[in-house]
Amino acid sequence: MRSKLLACGAVLLAISCSQNKPAGGDYSVSANVGDEANGKMAYIVNYDNGDLLDSAVVADGKVLLKGTIDSPVLARLIVGGQRSGTLVVEQGDIVLDDDAMPSGTPLNRLFADFRHNEDSVGIAYGDADSDSLRAAIFADFEVMSDKFVADNSDNPVGYYVLLSRAYDFSSEELDSVLALYPSFGEYKRISDLVDMKKRAAATAAGNRYVDFTIEGDSAQSLSDYVGNGKYTLVDFWASWCGPCRREMPVIKELYEEFGSKGLQVLGVAVWDEKDASVKAIEQLELPWPQILNAQTVPTDIYGISGIPHIMLIDPEGVIVARGMQGDSLRKVVRETMANYTPVAK
Repeated sequence: MRSKLLACGAVLLAISCSQNKPAGGDYSVSANVGDEANGKMAYIVNYDNGDLLDSAVVADGKVLLKGTIDSPVLARLIVGGQRSGTLVVEQGDIVLDDDAMPSGTPLNRLFADFRHNEDSVGIAYGDADSDSLRAAIFADFEVMSDKFVADNSDNPVGYYVLLSRAYDFSSEELDSVLALYPSFGEYKRISDLVDMKKRAAATAAGNRYVDFTIEGDSAQSLSDYVGNGKYTLVDFWASWCGPCRREMPVIKELYEEFGSKGLQVLGVAVWDEKDASVKAIEQLELPWPQILNAQTVPTDIYGISGIPHIMLIDPEGVIVARGMQGDSLRKVVRETMANYTPVAK
């Protein structure tokens, strides 16, 4: 298993060292998308900021887009409203294969090579038979990815790899990377991530919670539920989110164990339609109060990039911990509640 990982690493290092000077100019993008897509619109949109780059109508199960680009851009192909591949739009003839993997130009070959080897590392990780081996595989892949970013700081493939890593960085770590490679800071999603990391750091454990109000049939504020003399577990979730649903039994378990001992639970439905949230609450039989239709208001404030995101707030409104799930959530709540005696009213 270790030899497989090293083989993947050698290829990654080899492709990271290749010379791929970004080039603008005339391009074409072709893909077989199936007869069922005939008559539908196909779009190429900028992966970073969502700007439309080109469009065409699907005919005979194929899409062909042609144009001119000033400099290479990481992009998505959207067909009939569905994501149908990621590619680098650059000078040359670009082809997406049946697996939506691009080829035909230097940066697209680089991108495809990285993606293939990333998949190989993922398989090695999944096949690993011990935590120590999985940790070693993950650590080695981080080193290889960092080397790849360093060697490709002047092109969109380096940006793609950095972005995939950056969500796991602290605010300080991301600032350090951008100090080394400032051109990445010009990307919108990187810039947004910098802001998000700073908001997350400002609302990390040890800081007082930041209030927000959601307007609706009746306005609801976070302060209606927290900082009232009890511990409050706040769950930011959505009805469509599988991991959110899978975490609900853990929250129920803790609610049943500590609800009578001074633990409150509050759900905050984000990035979701109100009716879908209400239906999920009924299906999952969630007994605690909910703030609905919060959309991006709380996630922007707290720098939350993924859900479920669970936060424990103490009786005075200070954040005890955030970002826990599963056993780590159980551990934090049980250790906290073991030392807590509700104040008698």
